Amino acid sequence: MVDERYVEHRQVGVWLRVLLDGEGRSVGTAHTYAGRIALYLTWATAAGVDPLAPTVEQLAAFARWLERTPSRKHRPGRDRRLTPRPGVVTMTAARSPATVDGILIAAVEFVRFAASRGWSEPGAAEALSVRERLRFLPARWDRGERTGAPVVRRRRVRRRRVELAPATLRREEVGLLVDACFNVRDRFIVEALYATGLRAAELCGLRLCDMHLIPSATHLGCAVAGPHLHVIRREDNENRALVKSVFARVVPVTKDLVWLHDAYRAERDVVAEAAVSDYLLVNLWRAPLGRALSPNSLEQLFVRLSAKVGFRAHAHMLRHSFASEVALLTKDPALVKELLGHASVASTDVYLHSRWNDMRTAAEAHVRTNRGQR
Repeated sequence: MVDERYVEHRQVGVWLRVLLDGEGRSVGTAHTYAGRIALYLTWATAAGVDPLAPTVEQLAAFARWLERTPSRKHRPGRDRRLTPRPGVVTMTAARSPATVDGILIAAVEFVRFAASRGWSEPGAAEALSVRERLRFLPARWDRGERTGAPVVRRRRVRRRRVELAPATLRREEVGLLVDACFNVRDRFIVEALYATGLRAAELCGLRLCDMHLIPSATHLGCAVAGPHLHVIRREDNENRALVKSVFARVVPVTKDLVWLHDAYRAERDVVAEAAVSDYLLVNLWRAPLGRALSPNSLEQLFVRLSAKVGFRAHAHMLRHSFASEVALLTKDPALVKELLGHASVASTDVYLHSRWNDMRTAAEAHVRTNRGQR
């Protein structure tokens, strides 16, 4: 994290390193938090606010600025990367409530961390939240041995999140992405994300030893039957692809994906530098050859594919598509949870949304039933 003079912001650097090394957060999470804090620090500097000890009123002003100031990727012109002045706002909402709330969460966490390190007065961080009793317990709330009404620390400045169905791709759109790929490796990436529901970092972190694409792997010491792959968190990946969960999981692999994997391996192993690499996805046409493909390079692949097919697509949309289709077929949230590697079934509920055709069928069935009873 640097300022306009490319000088590192010391406090933010310490906080991000604690997130990565101390709390075990993924590189993607730290990257997201860094972007949000950069936005907060830019606003605080222009508005003359102490970023380590903002008041509730100042944080509320920051939230209003976020709502009315478009992000740089939605601003036209050559100077779109320059942040507008805090006093210049638009009359229409520029960011969704969920996006604004996510940025506010990062800002408040940074202020709390600063207070814990003695960089600011503890009262400044405590004033940003209030202790409240929960009138309605969240789903699957575990009270344990505690009695009485549960008390939580709630942020004073927040935005109400509207839970929307995750963005997905239709099978026809996935087919267009596959057809737009230049080579077998890129096609394998698209097909693998859609057929397994892996995160981008999980796919980039796969090693060859994780791929058990044979009917039986008992000779490898694995008792899982059928083709499958193992998702394992490794801290030493050279491409910094860090699996989000600390718990390893097994994901089944279809026969079609096994065939595509074999075709990719034949193309991959022709490159001498790639043949000796233990990583599944590696650079094949650009230096350094044989180097593990980074999650950022994978996301750039989808930027190029989106430009070719004419609609926006990113790697995580394939994960959402996989989860939504599995949930629609099985109606089993526990199964979807295990396939995706979620820590709680509550994270899977978003994929159990109703489809329009299902709702119409249910309404028509209800009418037919009532007619039969009359």
